[in-house]
This record gives sequence, C-alpha cells and structure tokens, in this order.
Amino acid sequence: MSIRYNIFFFSLFTFIHSQYIQVTPEIATAGAFLGGRLGTHAIHSNPALLGIQTGEFLERSLVDTFTVSYGVKLVQSTDKKELQEIKTRLNQDGFERDYKIEKTDSLFILITSGFKDSFSAFNFSSNLPASIPLKTIYSDTTWRITEKPKITYSIQVLATPNQDTLKSFKKRFKKKLKEFPTKVVFKDSLYKYYVGSFDSEEKAVMLKNNPTIQSIDDKSFIVSSHNKIPEGFAPKFSFTFPIKFTLNLQNNSFNTSRLNEYIGADMIQDPSIKNNLINSIPSSGISSILRINTGIFDMAFKNYGLSLLNVNIFSSVNIPKELTQILFEGISFREPKDISSFDSRGFVYNETKFSFGRKLDLKQFNSPIYAGFGFKYLNGIFSYVDKYNGVITTNEDSISIFSDLEVVYTDPNQIASGFGIDLGLYGSINDKVSAQLSIMNFGSFLKSKQGTNWRSINKINLSSSDFKDILDYNDAQKDSINDTFSILDTTTYVENVSIKLPFSLNIAANYNYSNNLHIKSAVQYIAQTDFIGDIAPQISFGIVAFPYKSFSLLGGVSFGGINKINFGSGFDIKIGSFCLHLAGSQSGGLLNSAKGFNVSSEFRFLF
Repeated sequence: MSIRYNIFFFSLFTFIHSQYIQVTPEIATAGAFLGGRLGTHAIHSNPALLGIQTGEFLERSLVDTFTVSYGVKLVQSTDKKELQEIKTRLNQDGFERDYKIEKTDSLFILITSGFKDSFSAFNFSSNLPASIPLKTIYSDTTWRITEKPKITYSIQVLATPNQDTLKSFKKRFKKKLKEFPTKVVFKDSLYKYYVGSFDSEEKAVMLKNNPTIQSIDDKSFIVSSHNKIPEGFAPKFSFTFPIKFTLNLQNNSFNTSRLNEYIGADMIQDPSIKNNLINSIPSSGISSILRINTGIFDMAFKNYGLSLLNVNIFSSVNIPKELTQILFEGISFREPKDISSFDSRGFVYNETKFSFGRKLDLKQFNSPIYAGFGFKYLNGIFSYVDKYNGVITTNEDSISIFSDLEVVYTDPNQIASGFGIDLGLYGSINDKVSAQLSIMNFGSFLKSKQGTNWRSINKINLSSSDFKDILDYNDAQKDSINDTFSILDTTTYVENVSIKLPFSLNIAANYNYSNNLHIKSAVQYIAQTDFIGDIAPQISFGIVAFPYKSFSLLGGVSFGGINKINFGSGFDIKIGSFCLHLAGSQSGGLLNSAKGFNVSSEFRFLF
C-alpha cells in the first residue's frame, strides 16, 4: 500500500515534461530569440543554424556618404491650381515624371528631380514645350548614413611556406615589432606575417613608410581584409560545461501581491479577504506548473551537434476550487462538493540527440539558405491520472468522502523509450534581415512494453464521535481503520502504454538595425497537446544590444503561449573562449503582478 501511494504522490508533485524549456537567449527575450546563439544552442532551437560557419558573416560599420542628383525648375506662379493643371498636362503629353509643387516665399514652384547627371536634366528640359518658361537646372546633394563591410588594413612583411623560417623571423624582429599589433595567417599554403591593424588605408600607408618597417622589408605592401562577426557568433567548436539549467514555476491564480495580502491575514476578523481569495480562483481550479531542464554535455563541431545528457522535467497539478471552498468556508449540510476536476500528469526523460546542418546550393536565391536535421532518442518514465471521481458530503453529525482514483504509470523496470526529429531552415533575405523556420520534437513519443494501472476506491464515513476516538488510536489501529475505508485496491499490468509528446512549429525573423542592436520577433505554435492540454500560439518581440564586443544585453516580451504574457531579460559575458549566459523572466504579469518566473544559466566554451 505505502509503495503505491508513494508512486501516486510522486506522480502528483513531480510530473515531468520538457517541450517548453528554452535555451537561455530565448528566456531572456521571452521567446523572440528562437535561434538562440549558434553552436550548441542550435541543437535545441534550429539545427539549420549548425550549417553557418565562422567567417560567413561580415562585420559592418556605419559610414557617412552623400549622393548628388539634379532637378529642373519648370514654372513658378502665385496660383497653385495653375501649377496643378500644368503638371497634369505634362503627364498627358508624354512627359511622365514625379512632379512636386514647392512653396518659396509667396510663390509656388513646379519642379521635377531625380536625374543622375546634369546631361539627363538638360536633355529633359530641352524637349519641354515652349510654354514652360523656367527650365532651370539645379543640383541636389543628399547626405545619408549607410552600412558597409568593415575593412582592416595591415602590412605584409613576410610570406613563406616554411614554418621554421617564420619562427626565425619572429624571433629576429620581436623587439623591433613589439609596439605594433601582429598576426600570422596561413593562406594559399603560405605563412603570412602581418603588422598593424587599421580601419583606414592612410594609416596603413604611414606604417608602411615607417623606418622600422622599411628596415625589415622595403618591399612590404598593404593588404586588406573584411572583418568577420566575432567568433562567438559562429564558433567552429563549442561545448556546454559544467552544466546548463533552466527553472520555471507558475500558477493561474496568485501573484506576489495577492500572496502578501493573504499570508498572515486574519480572515475571521476580515471575511472580505477570504472572499477575495476564493473569488480569485478560476472555476477550473488552481493549476500550477513546475518545469526544469538541465544538461551536462552539449557539443557542436563545425556543422554537427551532439547532446548526450539533456534531462527535462515538467510538473503539473490541478486542485479543484471546491477544495479551497471547503478549507475556508466548510461544507454546508447536505450540499455535496464535487472534487472530480482534480488532475495531474507528466513525465521525465532524457534525450540523446544528433543534429546536422548545411548550406544549400540553391542558385535561384541570391542569399544563402541553410537546412538542418536532428534525430533524438528518448528514454524515461511517465505517469498520469487516468480517471478520478470524488465527492465530499456532510450531515449534521457526520462526513462522507468518496474517492475513485485510477493512475497509469510506467514500470520502473520497463523504462519507456521513443524517438523524435527536428527540422529547420534559415535564410538571409539581405544584409539586415534574416528568417527561419523550425519544427522541433516532431513525431516524438514515449512508449513502454509494460505499464501499471493502479485503481483505488475509498469511502469514508465518520461521525463526530469517531473523530474524537481516532485521536486516541495507536498506529496499528489507524492502519486498521484505513483498511475499512478501502473498497477496492488493485494493480493490473497493461501492455504497450504510450503517450505522444508535443512538438513546436517556430517562425522567427531578425533585423540587424546596426552592429550594436538586433531586433527579434517570433511566433511559436505548440501542436499534439492531448496529454497536457491546448496552448495558444505565442508571439514574441525582443532586442539584443551589444554595448561591448564581449558583452550583450537581451530583453523581450511575449503574448499567448503557456505563460499568457511573459517579460524577459538577461545578459551574456564572453571572456576569451568562456561564455556565461544568465537570463530571467516573469510570466502572467510584471513585478508583483507576476504569477510565475523563469531563471536560466549556462556556461559554454567557444573556439
């Protein structure tokens, strides 16, 4: 008996699921950053991102520039209506252009602009009818800020196929070059030694003519190269160590403000507090969810990803509203309370996943397209309340409780297993805009060759005098009376028990406003939710700011989904190859109005 009850209470308070556990950047942006960072994050968000390799994204910088165009002044008049008529007539006569009417002092002037050079403007004006008096050509300079690939200029002082020659050169000129930044690049089967790193060619010329450089090699020359996005964006090799961890806790009834109001309150002296508490509970009851995700070993190398220990936990329970009414108000005589809405279900499993991504050779697209695939093996246990009927009834001098509970759970000796797949696409629309599509956990399930069905039917009838006697019972007597309450207590074995796991359809877009600010948006739809209940689609918006090269700030908000509304924030720190990711979010509201929270941390190494 005690073992069965232990199994039931384990099922009640630690039900497990994992579909909604997100990587740290997703927590920080409230789901808007569905792609996460690249490397190990791509394993659990979109395998297509594994296809992106270091150096495929150019770093861009803001540049002031200007364009010169020409326009023609056609007619000026104090009557704007007259100019409107001339404009219409010109378009009808074959001089179709974009005409504008501008006001200068007391005059209106009809103009047309957008000519690339003065010759084009002159050619247009010379063909105009004689009734057009001005035909004055003018220039128009427009200043604007644009983004261009960032270029670095250096001086090449050595190129050799021999590594020993390179070592000898570095040793010989170490003192002379100590005041300059240097680097070695292996390219075209040659070791190339570069001195200096400048964002302008003029500075590179000055260094080339420096006596120090001239004394080393008077035939040195300037080389240029495009800067790449920092290595942490698309690492060649990355792994999670020692652990990643995400925790989520939420409910549908109480926020921090309400809890502060109820805890310690005198509900006898102030019944309104008690009434407010009961009224705040939905008719469906109090629902609470606990979610935990932890991983020990995630690794990504080039376009391959591997996750060995990724444990997912989800706990869900629904307490009928009638139970809270009984707790605070008692039961009116001869008015039964139906508590059959009690429910609890979940599972715990580990997933072992192999993922792969690659760049597609699609010539019909101007921008690169990436595709990815992931296969996962699942193993774990599950448990759920298959059926429950419960009624509590009181009379003037007695209480009656009827309970019919049926729980299905996997046999500890028959671990459930299953499979699932991930699919993903990623593409750059232009230098600033990218989009992605992923289906995660598609077709996943857990199945056990043998499960256990435990059914317990109990009926308790106690009078007021029975309560007084029970207080004086010893342990043996209490066990005896428990047996008298039991009508049925059976355990049967069921072959081939299984559950389907939810999968998610994710659509996301990214806009690189600048190198220092990225804007994120995403839509997530959870399907195959028979086991956990329907979930509304989630829409998310977020930002990622890079105030420093090794530090980024993240924030976002989402609407819908399992949390209804969610506010997230977090930051990333990169020190050498080590990365620390921290994130948190509040669900159901903000600050004291929140009904739940998420916290996430992760340690990664990027190479």
